[in-house]
Amino acid sequence: MIKQAHKEFATTACPLNWFEVAKLLHENAQTLYNSPHGHVIYSNGTVSKKRATINRSVFLLSAIALENLIKAYLVYENPSYTEGGRLSKKLLSHKLSSLQEQCKKAPSPKRTQHVFKTLELGVNSWARYPCSTSIEQETLEGTVTPEFWDAYCKVFDLYSRKLEELLRKKWKGAYGEITYVEFHQ
Repeated sequence: MIKQAHKEFATTACPLNWFEVAKLLHENAQTLYNSPHGHVIYSNGTVSKKRATINRSVFLLSAIALENLIKAYLVYENPSYTEGGRLSKKLLSHKLSSLQEQCKKAPSPKRTQHVFKTLELGVNSWARYPCSTSIEQETLEGTVTPEFWDAYCKVFDLYSRKLEELLRKKWKGAYGEITYVEFHQ
């Protein structure tokens, strides 16, 4: 027998809610990226490095926004990932490129993969922590350059448009409920 709490959990974990969180994080990343900000210069006496004070925050917000957007696709394609009152282990990963590869309906996966891989590298090391997780994983802090920011925004917009198209169609939820979304501008 299906518990009501399990149904409510699955409803809360529907693709639209993943998408809304993704959009919120993306909008915050955009606001931060476009706001006035300072720079930090670090020097150890031999090497100096200058970076924008918003760099890590924008990077993390962008990575988590795309992660939630990809997870919206995964829940849409695999409603069983929200059954039983918990998220499937397949949704608990932060490996963006692996999550992207699991999606069957994601647009242009090969053409957009570089953005996922770049964000994945940083979000699992220097963007989340003050250093990499080990000397074997050493990575230099990446910079959200205008070119990377543009590429990220194009990927986010492409994936958002496709997901909205999918969500407008009727689909079956985790417990067989027929669902669709109407978007109004």
